[in-house]
Amino acid sequence: MPRTIHTTRLIVRMMQPPHSLAPKSLMSLFIISRSSGFPIRHLNRRVSLRRTITPWVLCAAASCCLAIQAGIASAGHPIPFDSAVFSQPLSLSSANDWTTTETNAAKEFAERDRAEAAEIQAGNELLADESLTSAYSVSNHSPSISPASITPGRVSSGSFLIPSPSSLQRDLASDRYWLISTRHITSTACRANLQNPRFHISRLNRCGQKTPSSLDEYIATFDPSRPRVIYVHGNRRSAPLAIQRGMEVARQLERNRCEPTPMDFVIWSWQSDRETFAITDARIKAERTDAQGLYLAWLLHRHVEAAQPTALIGFSFGGRIVTGSLHALAGGSIGRRRLSEPPVMAANLDVGLLAPAIQSDWLMPHGYHRLATQNMNRLVLLYNQRDAILKNYWLLTRIRGTRALGYTGPTRFAPRYDGSPLPVRSRDCSPTVGKAHSEEEYYKRSCYAGREMASLLSSSLQID
Repeated sequence: MPRTIHTTRLIVRMMQPPHSLAPKSLMSLFIISRSSGFPIRHLNRRVSLRRTITPWVLCAAASCCLAIQAGIASAGHPIPFDSAVFSQPLSLSSANDWTTTETNAAKEFAERDRAEAAEIQAGNELLADESLTSAYSVSNHSPSISPASITPGRVSSGSFLIPSPSSLQRDLASDRYWLISTRHITSTACRANLQNPRFHISRLNRCGQKTPSSLDEYIATFDPSRPRVIYVHGNRRSAPLAIQRGMEVARQLERNRCEPTPMDFVIWSWQSDRETFAITDARIKAERTDAQGLYLAWLLHRHVEAAQPTALIGFSFGGRIVTGSLHALAGGSIGRRRLSEPPVMAANLDVGLLAPAIQSDWLMPHGYHRLATQNMNRLVLLYNQRDAILKNYWLLTRIRGTRALGYTGPTRFAPRYDGSPLPVRSRDCSPTVGKAHSEEEYYKRSCYAGREMASLLSSSLQID
């Protein structure tokens, strides 16, 4: 008689886990008879663990039911709340531990925005006070307060005085920096727009960062008691490098000036990026200097009309642009073009030239820029008789024997407007600069270019 096995024992055996080393272990499938005594059959068929895991799922479900019943039993009882813990204030670490560079930058920007808003509000209040003061004086026929009776640093407002904005005082007592760019307009003299050149004018801070401006703002800031220096760079200067070089020259002037008189420093940025090899590149830039001289002459005409004291500084081809502008201002022709405005004589502008790349006879009575001396007050000339670039200046004109003024030094100059000889202060910097055609060397070495150029600030306010 066949043996019978109780069903419960086989179920327990089937619930045993598979071998630990078999991730996909298989178990034998038994068909179990009821306890009524039917024989057991073993089919020897292999099944996957997925079909044997059902008992484990049943056990987990039973545990969940017990937990839910326990939760229902405890429903309605309040959750304990420890008020002593939550009433304590949050403890923060020291400021050095949690303050980052981002938060510092955000604070700086916020403080700067608040300062600018306060300055704008103060300026609006000043304008409103001035309009009310003028209306009050007109309605009551009372004389306004004379400028001599106003305390420095204060602005009149009716019957009392209020402090002027500190930013306005700093702006008037400190140097200002400008950038005038002609890189985006044509540098061909025959196509130059001499009626209304589209200059790009910007304000600069001491770091050389630009803020868009306009020609109207530039002209509105003219001040007869404040000199304005226009710096013209040389060849192979990109736009960022022109600003950098100009700001370095401005610092040299600030460091070496004798008087604390504030100035306006203007960087004239023209299209002088490096384009090709040495002599070919130099010939291309030499042709562009004619149009640049006409553009600068157009701007100088506005300076003269406003009686703005002005000094000009030019290095290499920048010196050619400077002398060409003074020649065109006096009615001279450059690149077969003239200004459409009346000629200006006796502008009395002070000029500083460093290694100028112009022919040594151009400022003579019959030279190409002969009328430039008609508008000069003084001339400071720094030259180098060992300059390797200017020594081969004749390659630029293809005429042997042609020499540059920055190589030979002063020879003969045309007279000024009144017929008097042009005052010239010159120095040969070859002992210190050597063969280099480098503007930086004129300021670094003992050529004292910074001191010589700074002398133009005080001399521009004086007319011989």
